[in-house]
Amino acid sequence: MSKRAILVRSGLMLFSVLSLLAAQSKFVAQGSARSDSSTFDRYTGCKFSDELSVVETSPLAPGVHERTVQTSKGPKQVGMVEGRRVMFAYPGKDFYANVKVEILPEKDYAEMRQILVENFDYMLATSKDSTRNYELKPKLNGLDIRGLDKDNLEGGVLGIYVLLNDASRMVTTIYFLNQEPKDRSYQTIEGYRVARDRFLSTYAGCIGTKH
Repeated sequence: MSKRAILVRSGLMLFSVLSLLAAQSKFVAQGSARSDSSTFDRYTGCKFSDELSVVETSPLAPGVHERTVQTSKGPKQVGMVEGRRVMFAYPGKDFYANVKVEILPEKDYAEMRQILVENFDYMLATSKDSTRNYELKPKLNGLDIRGLDKDNLEGGVLGIYVLLNDASRMVTTIYFLNQEPKDRSYQTIEGYRVARDRFLSTYAGCIGTKH
């Protein structure tokens, strides 16, 4: 084989290898489909009238793209493309709310959404000291919302609320945290509910689909 033929053949082989690597990279990128960080800006930049503010944010741990939740049919996996943890607190107080924002995969969104609904139903059915918030309308600023609360100011978590944005495939899970009495901005269950409703109204106004 001539020197020219060898060079041509080598060039074709190199081109094939590079094309394969490019295709694999494209596949990986499409599989992860990570979003621009600005997607989370309205979830981390919301302003409140009562001095509550975001005090800490963090992304999902590298490589984490699913979590396990419990349902009446057993544990199920919820896939995630990307997510953030957002912590809220009043000045000089302990954490008030732990908010987890996740983007669900496009092709499995309907299935993942249903699993999250089943998980909420399971938590409600198995809790002995919590009640569903039936005063909530099914939609809050365009978001599908459901929540439950402890009947008393006891335990580490006083309320859990799930907000689903079907348009963006984003799910927001809010954990209202309990604190020691001296570190709470309220001292009664009624005070908790007032603070909770204020938070939900303001936050849904920031992240909702109706502006």
